[in-house]
Amino acid sequence: MNKLKDLLRLKYLPYLAVTLIIILPWFFRSGYIFLTDMSWGPNISLDWTGNWFFVNLVVKFFSLIFSVAFLEKVFIGFTIFVVLVGGKKIADYIIKICSGREDRLVAFTVALFALFNPFVYDRLLYGQTGIILAFGFFLLASAYLLEYLSSNKTRDMILFGVFAALTLQMSIHFIFYIGIFFVVFLVLYIKNGVENWKHFLKLIATVGAICILLNINWLVADISGKSTTYNFVEAGITHQDLVAFKTSGSSDAQVLSNVVMMSGFWGKDQFRYADLTQVKENWGRAFLLLLPIIIFGAYLGIKKLKDNLPNPMRPLTIAMLITFVVSVILASGVALSSIAPISYWLFDHFPFYKGLRESQKWVSVIVLVYTIFFSMGLIGLSKTKILSGNRKTFLIFIGLIIIMQAPFILWGYWGQTNPVQYPSDWSVVDRGLNCKDGEQILFLPWHMYMSFGWIGRIVSNPAKQFFTCPTITSSATEWGGIYDNSQSTDGKSVSGWIQSKGRTDHSSLTGGGLNIKYVILAKELDWRNYDWLNTSSKLKLIKETYTLRVYERQD
Repeated sequence: MNKLKDLLRLKYLPYLAVTLIIILPWFFRSGYIFLTDMSWGPNISLDWTGNWFFVNLVVKFFSLIFSVAFLEKVFIGFTIFVVLVGGKKIADYIIKICSGREDRLVAFTVALFALFNPFVYDRLLYGQTGIILAFGFFLLASAYLLEYLSSNKTRDMILFGVFAALTLQMSIHFIFYIGIFFVVFLVLYIKNGVENWKHFLKLIATVGAICILLNINWLVADISGKSTTYNFVEAGITHQDLVAFKTSGSSDAQVLSNVVMMSGFWGKDQFRYADLTQVKENWGRAFLLLLPIIIFGAYLGIKKLKDNLPNPMRPLTIAMLITFVVSVILASGVALSSIAPISYWLFDHFPFYKGLRESQKWVSVIVLVYTIFFSMGLIGLSKTKILSGNRKTFLIFIGLIIIMQAPFILWGYWGQTNPVQYPSDWSVVDRGLNCKDGEQILFLPWHMYMSFGWIGRIVSNPAKQFFTCPTITSSATEWGGIYDNSQSTDGKSVSGWIQSKGRTDHSSLTGGGLNIKYVILAKELDWRNYDWLNTSSKLKLIKETYTLRVYERQD
């Protein structure tokens, strides 16, 4: 048993080391990591209708021992580690099929490829850590599904179900990516011949049950109509969203180039972090050096010669090439004029597809395809006479090139974000508030994303994550010609009240209705536009600090 534990520690030590090289700088300072889509705070809300319910539940539990700021950093580290291990599992399968033995150095190199790429970089730096964790689970789910092709072990199919369920828990959008890979699996599995259909169908039913059970909270919310996400998708997302969040690129050729090179995230054009495509040492050069290995891997996968890869790789390679083409088309979305009608048709007619307003997320499937071909290519190259004697040197060199695809992930995102403490006066204000059941705080200025002087960047409003009392903040994205399509009734009531500058008690905002007891105005951005709060007969200024003004409702 001790030998097994030692082996496991050694086996995953390099992946832990890479994770620490990324997140370690944040532990030298106290505070939270704030990014555009990532704002944590001491108040962990447990909304059972949301996808993140179980994550928040775990964080809530461990917050009894550790600070939430510490747990946030651990969560980012866990996300990075899962992606690395997911890439490793994909490589392990390919290595086993191609060479019949373990190759830790090749697996580690492939794992680096799964992490250090523009898709992961862009989403991490924008603060969409949940998307990247879903991607990591997606890699693991795909690896175990491939493993089942060879092993026919019930354990592998069950693990696929668990990781598929975890993928959906973090991001429901991945249902399409899991779906397309599962179709590939079915084609390959049926082609190999199904020995026991009854047992196989039971396994599929078990996988479905696992996915439902681990996502039962938000599924029940959707079915019962209590889910705000469901209402938002059905009534809020329109064709305008597809345009606003389309894949980045000023021309069809650039859109295709971005997608093929695992880039194209619309968020990078907001200048919230260093854009890899704009830095002096352009990241595309590193990809061009790796592309021949990917192409070589696909070539070996198709070629049927005795001395090359075994026959089982050929159908998988062909299936992955088809998947690649489909993913490129769907990732380009409406940004590619020639195929835009496909995305619009899927949006209008394919069940639930309208929830995928960011077509660039299909790049996650492209990364998976590249990871498979890259594994094949490295195995094939390491067997050549030229490189067999210098194998370790070659793989280390390739590893460095991979890191150069997205070097700014290293060492705390290259200093692009640092831990920040909430202002001390926020804590003073929070301790002075006294909310009874049903009473809430309205936090202004009314923007979902805004700059805070004490953070030094534009982030999603963190007030909900800080104040103990239930807090209402804006859901207005204010991007791409879209003001607010969240379908939030609270948001509509507040917007109407703000537009009238408090002259009308819109939907009983300051009376019954939303039951607002306090209005907190942060002295940020356009806060001077809210000076009319001082003359409202329904509000009284009860406290003013360096960063906040606090008003109490007057009945």
